[in-house]
Amino acid sequence: MIDRVKATLRPFGWYRAARFGWHYLRDPIFRRDHRLARRQPENLFQFRTVTAPNRYPRLFAYLREHVTAPHARVLSFGCATGEEVFSLRRYLPAATIKGLDINPANIATCASRLAVAPDAGLAFAVGSSAATETPESYDAVLALAVFQHPDLKLDRRVATCAPRIRFVDFERVVAGLAAGVKPGGYLALRHTAFRFADTACSRDFTLRLELPTEVAFFPRFDRDDRRIADAATEQVVFQKNLR
Repeated sequence: MIDRVKATLRPFGWYRAARFGWHYLRDPIFRRDHRLARRQPENLFQFRTVTAPNRYPRLFAYLREHVTAPHARVLSFGCATGEEVFSLRRYLPAATIKGLDINPANIATCASRLAVAPDAGLAFAVGSSAATETPESYDAVLALAVFQHPDLKLDRRVATCAPRIRFVDFERVVAGLAAGVKPGGYLALRHTAFRFADTACSRDFTLRLELPTEVAFFPRFDRDDRRIADAATEQVVFQKNLR
């Protein structure tokens, strides 16, 4: 009921302004995130730190079943404050998992959490791309709720995403992530404003898992940043083809 009321009010400017002011005054993380957005660092898409433990159980269960290498390496791109990495640890107890996030404050939080519960198989670093990662070194790479922009949810009538994010930037960054996946490994993308199938690098992958699109999700856009029709499902997990 509350979500429906919010969806009805979002198109109104007065509602968005009041909501922004309320959160900016009361929520220090909200203020920090918007200060990051104002700096506009390269490769910034989703700037809001919105996360939760075990947020993607069906996806994580799929990876537990298929990422079975004895010394598997996993990259969590856009790991926020670490909930994704620590959740993955329960599904993949023997894996080495690295979290990357564009926000230094988020990585500082991750480091503090790791100091309280040390785990030699976990690591965190500030990063806005996979440019410094070794090619074909990961058994799985995840980018979940990363390639989107929160403002696009405010107006379901939006026709283009270009003023906020662009497909060309998505394709460039996701190509770097794809390059880090080993042949036979997995790339997982969830809650994206764009379709991986529209990228040039998608030809090196085969779709393995499709999941229902969640309620009140962001609209999606094509290669020209134009709004496309809503879909009932989202293509989520892709396996890199063997040579």
